Amino acid sequence: MSMTAGLSESGMRPQRGFTLIEVLIAALVLSIGLLGLGGLQSISLKMNQGSYLRTQATTLAYEIADAMRANRGNAASYVGEYDADCDDEFARTGDDVIGDDTAEWSNRLACSLHGGSGSIVVNTSGDRIEATIAVIWNETRYGGGEAQSFSFTTEL
Repeated sequence: MSMTAGLSESGMRPQRGFTLIEVLIAALVLSIGLLGLGGLQSISLKMNQGSYLRTQATTLAYEIADAMRANRGNAASYVGEYDADCDDEFARTGDDVIGDDTAEWSNRLACSLHGGSGSIVVNTSGDRIEATIAVIWNETRYGGGEAQSFSFTTEL
């Protein structure tokens, strides 16, 4: 056996394994990547919640429009600003359709949307009845920081 076993032609031993610096740099790159992934997940969650609230607002606006369409002859009676506190035990009285519709809608706004409120404006022109429905809610609790709104106009 020769004395130069394990030595390369230049007289140095071949490198085996990683140095501590290489391992630390790899750990740093990995940790920065994981922090970025965590931030992306946080933003995604926030945007998903905002999307859910917009869907709720749209559904609630179309819900009252359908109630007004079902009671087209009295659509002008739905006009107003609606802002209530959430009542988990809300029940329709059955005495007044318009009062029940608007009270239920107002309650659902408050229960489904943080700071939810709404307004209804009706314009009539001959046989044509046009309703503008607006829903407003606050996304502060979810990191949005400001009031959001959804509004649409439909012919009944």
